Amino acid sequence: MTERMTAKQYREQFVEPKAVSSARIVITDMPPSANGLRKSFIKEGKVISVKSDGYSDWRKAAVAEITSQAVGKVEGPYRLSIVAQRHWRTKRARDIDNIIKPISDALVKAGIVQDDSLAECVTARWVDDLQGHAAVIDVEVCDG
Repeated sequence: MTERMTAKQYREQFVEPKAVSSARIVITDMPPSANGLRKSFIKEGKVISVKSDGYSDWRKAAVAEITSQAVGKVEGPYRLSIVAQRHWRTKRARDIDNIIKPISDALVKAGIVQDDSLAECVTARWVDDLQGHAAVIDVEVCDG
């Protein structure tokens, strides 16, 4: 006779990501620059700021891509390392620091980290050949 799983056991085994000490994530589309994450407009005399359409679309796709990789979740303080493809689909120069915020936000939304305020150390650098990927992201628990 087989035992039935409780709902909690099912979630722990099949739904909720397992806690891991490190995770490597690959994304295939470069995030928009942090300079273009929000758009502002005036409504009834007040300035309203909302996520830009491009950022919302990118984040939705990135979260789906990250979630599909089933890498687990890194709990507590963490180190974040981003390696990004230089000149992604353009020769236009970009600032490396402008890709950190959208990637951090996507990691939170995908459940890889609890909150981006827990990042103890963040590094980002350009490379010339990521073999078709926009970025490779490493997240690991900070030991102290």
